[in-house]
Amino acid sequence: MELVELGVVAAPSGVLVLATVGHLDYIWPSIGERLSDRAAAVAATGGGHIQEWLFEAVAVPVDADRPLPVLAATQPSPFFGEAAITMLEVRLGGKSVGRLLGDLPADRYGMVLGDAVALDSWVGPSMEPPTDYDNFRRSAANHPLHVGPVEVAGCPVIGIGWGEGDHSMRHRGERAAGHVYPVTVISDHSSRTVLRWDVDPAKVRPPAA
Repeated sequence: MELVELGVVAAPSGVLVLATVGHLDYIWPSIGERLSDRAAAVAATGGGHIQEWLFEAVAVPVDADRPLPVLAATQPSPFFGEAAITMLEVRLGGKSVGRLLGDLPADRYGMVLGDAVALDSWVGPSMEPPTDYDNFRRSAANHPLHVGPVEVAGCPVIGIGWGEGDHSMRHRGERAAGHVYPVTVISDHSSRTVLRWDVDPAKVRPPAA
């Protein structure tokens, strides 16, 4: 399997988060909590899934001083022919026992990968521009995989988007229609610990009616 390099993120708080973008900056103030607090609690158990209303994420503990390379496997979209991400991988380093963290939908607004504390400062859509979301979309505009690096609270994070038409065909309905994809921590063929999100729609189908 050939992987494409997407960039590098950092997690100086020691907690890495992969999250849906759509309600990231809305949900936490509304419930009087911070994403970083919830993520730290989940990471303290070895990592797991976070869900609040329309927001979802996974969080894992990482070395605070380690740069974390981000890669992706791709295939041509069966709908439009452009390259589309079918697997996201973050190289965490070290060794770990494989485990399922949970599953995530492919949010139509995109996903963001980065430090939990930095993402407390994320400013999303429907706010006065330029927001972090605007910067992500601008950065991703000319990337063939709709990926955009952006700095949030002084920390490098990566936004992952989708072609609008392709998303509507492959991931439409998201969790409500059963379109969710497993996130695991495993050791790869080189015995490196990696966070892997298998977002290949050929492997995950909505439940039968």
